[in-house]
Amino acid sequence: MLSGYAAVTDTIVPQLIFTLNVAWEIASRESPDYDLVVYFIQQAIQAAQEEALRHGTVIASEGKSELQ
Repeated sequence: MLSGYAAVTDTIVPQLIFTLNVAWEIASRESPDYDLVVYFIQQAIQAAQEEALRHGTVIASEGKSELQ
């Protein structure tokens, strides 16, 4: 394992999750054609949160809009 990996995770993963949440908001407002995109974004958010937890970083769940 890289010695600086935990520090990278502490900064990159929250930014990644924030960006994925923005992408989720945009995609969820589009037509039903974007349902698969929304699903994959949700999967990516979950994977990033799990990765953060594996490294001891707790990421607060972002509140999703009622469009979920």
